[in-house]
Amino acid sequence: MTEGTVADRRVHPGTVALRFLKDLPQTIIGLPALFALMSDTGWLYVIPIALVAMIVLVLVQWLAWRRFAYGVGAHEIVIQSGILSRNRRSIPFDRVQDVDIERGPLHRLFGLAKVRIETGGSAKDEGVLDSVTLSEADRLRAAVRAGKTGGAPIETAEGIEPDARIVHEMSPARVFVSGLFNFSLLWIAGLFALLQTFEPWIKPLSGFDIYDPGRWLGLVDEGAERGFTVGAALAVLMVALLLGVITGILSTLSRDFGFRLTAEGARLRRERGLFTRSEVVLPRNRIQLAMIASGPVRRAFGFAELFFQTLSAGKGSGGQQSVAPFARDDEVAHVLKEGRGLPLPDPATLEKVSSRHVVRAAIRDALPPLVIILAASLFRVEALFLLPFVPFMLVVAFVSRRFHRYALAGDTLFVSAGVWRRRLWIVPVRNTQAVKLSRSILQRLLGLASVAVDTAGAPAFGGPRIVDLRLDHARALMDELAAGVRSRQSHEGGKLHAF
Repeated sequence: MTEGTVADRRVHPGTVALRFLKDLPQTIIGLPALFALMSDTGWLYVIPIALVAMIVLVLVQWLAWRRFAYGVGAHEIVIQSGILSRNRRSIPFDRVQDVDIERGPLHRLFGLAKVRIETGGSAKDEGVLDSVTLSEADRLRAAVRAGKTGGAPIETAEGIEPDARIVHEMSPARVFVSGLFNFSLLWIAGLFALLQTFEPWIKPLSGFDIYDPGRWLGLVDEGAERGFTVGAALAVLMVALLLGVITGILSTLSRDFGFRLTAEGARLRRERGLFTRSEVVLPRNRIQLAMIASGPVRRAFGFAELFFQTLSAGKGSGGQQSVAPFARDDEVAHVLKEGRGLPLPDPATLEKVSSRHVVRAAIRDALPPLVIILAASLFRVEALFLLPFVPFMLVVAFVSRRFHRYALAGDTLFVSAGVWRRRLWIVPVRNTQAVKLSRSILQRLLGLASVAVDTAGAPAFGGPRIVDLRLDHARALMDELAAGVRSRQSHEGGKLHAF
């Protein structure tokens, strides 16, 4: 830490109002419980208590703002915070991936922005400044870039370099169509959240306890007694599907409206959002791998989603950033080329995993349900009606091998997997940090093994993994990956870990 770096700046005073307005809905949600608790006491006591609670909330937010300071030195950013216990955090420029800017509805209303300092070594935000003016946000980003490169800051009106060019963007019509493919059941969660919020009022007025499963089953029984027809059931299903489509459209519009990916020198910049406008910078040299995902409906219409995994852990994304949410094959190829020069595989070069994959999947996925159904039929013969699901699982096991393929072409590893939601990983061998060979008991009996490839910034689960290779093929692939990494990292002093 540089002793000369002084935390001599504060975020905008409007932060106090912004945080109060953000916390206000939580306070309002708690009012029904307070009213129900003090219903016997009288309303004259409730209002003063609510006012005192709001005053205390404002005071706490003011103290937090007053005790928060930051400073930008020649080699680091320093942040001091804490009302009673003081914390001083130093973030060296060489650990900063970049400075991301986010503008929610309230930020945009007051002309402010939230600045998030992204690093590559933490699963949480190491530095957040909420909120600063737009000019200060641009100044911070320019200072970080200058500190990382040792050059002079680049100042522009909107923080975008003059040589920026658009790599991929989505028109409002494209975003709307994308929403049609993003069916969502979030409306159910929202409905229950509303019921939970107003439960203190619902129960006294109607006597209905939303936490009692018997009451919900009673509603179903009442509907059956009243002659709940098949037509009515289909109508309810259609309404549920319609709400799911509408929710998907609204959530997609909120997230991806105005989506634009631009190339600026050694960086890619992604901007998107209708209400909360977010801006994320992805340095090209920190892109570790690419992943293309598509569902059955998207595939039928020729669309897919492209992700880049970066060194930064990101906020709730595990370092996985969507860079083309709804793109055709040629658009995906263009973004891959601009991002890190990554290629698409030749389908003819992708090899299937061992045919024993079907045997193992059948034993693992079909045998236990078969045993359970047969055991249950000893007590209830109706359980035998579930037997048709067993052949279905066998079909899934067979189809999963068809789409689980891999190829090591030059310095790039390709891995495809998935029956319903298919994924294709594109992994530059030079970015491999660890290669792991694992064998379960069943795999050992069948002479199989799985090979998992790990890169920096990867999530704990869900990375590229080749399941059920023949043991000799798995070891050969592992050796090839290790040799490829050593030949490219020897001059960098890099290390490959093999287990």
